[in-house]
Amino acid sequence: MSQRDASPSPTPMDVLKQFRSIFNTVKQHFQQVENTCRISGAQLWALAIIVRQPGLRVSELARAMAVHQSTTSNLVERLVELKLVEKRRSENDQRVVHLYPLPAGIALIGQAPQPVEGVLPEALTQLSAENLAHLHAILEDLLDILQARDAGRHVPLSEM
Repeated sequence: MSQRDASPSPTPMDVLKQFRSIFNTVKQHFQQVENTCRISGAQLWALAIIVRQPGLRVSELARAMAVHQSTTSNLVERLVELKLVEKRRSENDQRVVHLYPLPAGIALIGQAPQPVEGVLPEALTQLSAENLAHLHAILEDLLDILQARDAGRHVPLSEM
């Protein structure tokens, strides 16, 4: 039995402290990224994916980052402005745009604080499949409660 198993049941405030600790760790990493690289953590993550997969499309990048395509488009535009990435139209279909890292982008990835995808996505990959599934289910319940609250209704625990 681990020390965590022997402790009394956590209170909502105990869990809130855990969320705050996670958010602070993520915030510190993002600040380190911005201080070192002069781009945001999300921009660095996008750049790292483009460096690893030259030629991918914006829609593929959005899927890889689990964000909306418009968010990804904004990230890419900034990386293009900074001359870290270039967009090239497909020879076969001019509507299709492929993303390629520029030398400055590749160099930036080499000096960036690790992990380039961020501390939270990296930490999640280290959870066992069972723990990740359990965490996912619990967070789904929490999101349901928050979304119900936003919609102006209360979800009793008996519905969960």
